[in-house]
Amino acid sequence: MKIKTLLFLGIFAIAILPANAELTTSDVRSRDYLMNHGHSSATADIVQMQNDSVNGVKSDLPIHHRFDNKSLGYKWVNKFFIYLDPAQDDGKFLRHDTKFTPQVDDL
Repeated sequence: MKIKTLLFLGIFAIAILPANAELTTSDVRSRDYLMNHGHSSATADIVQMQNDSVNGVKSDLPIHHRFDNKSLGYKWVNKFFIYLDPAQDDGKFLRHDTKFTPQVDDL
């Protein structure tokens, strides 16, 4: 009988451990937590932008424009290469609506 009681108490103790977690979901996705656990600032920005997007809040992170001081020809050629190679960074990562078909606006 003692073994069954100890086994039951052991299983019960293991079952309630996740309920006593010290971190909440808001703690885990905070910028300080991510930076202290070895993630880059870009990762922290991505997590914050995704969290703001899910909650319907406008993100207050600065938008970096790479093409502001470039000529019109350079912009068009670069957008054409981005259209051909979607993996190339265009400075709008996580800041635009994803379209699953090519559009004229992509060029």
